[in-house]
Amino acid sequence: MDIFETPLPGVGVRYEFTAEGGDHVGVVVRRDGKRDIAIYDREDPDACRGTVELSEGDAGKMAELLGGTNIIARLEDLKHTIVGLAIEWVTMPASGGLVGRTLGEGRIRTVTSASVVAVIRGDQGIPGIEPSFVFEAGDTVLVLGSDEAVDRAAHILTG
Repeated sequence: MDIFETPLPGVGVRYEFTAEGGDHVGVVVRRDGKRDIAIYDREDPDACRGTVELSEGDAGKMAELLGGTNIIARLEDLKHTIVGLAIEWVTMPASGGLVGRTLGEGRIRTVTSASVVAVIRGDQGIPGIEPSFVFEAGDTVLVLGSDEAVDRAAHILTG
């Protein structure tokens, strides 16, 4: 079975495959952790017969029901090979935190030791932001560091 992967800038990644029964299935893995499952019309692959939105917890339960425990075990093994490294996408709130303020004002690297690696604003990726970069509501910020450092950085970013 071929699985096709399509990056969706500012949203996440869409995976598509054709099931053995002939149905065309799509799964959008969103950066906020949610999943959208879509079944496409057999006659018109551009038309969707229906979708289901799953929270991150719902997706985990569904994976278990569908036999995803092997995947979870493999992810746990991978996690142990990179102990101490955390990567998190933080969505900026409508107000508060560093919204309307600069990266430099947040002193994230100094205070937490975490690094702000990039920002996605709309459908534009902005890597290597400068201290003068001003955060806006809805920005998605890529933070890298230890688990604790990333948690503290997320708190500074979002308030």
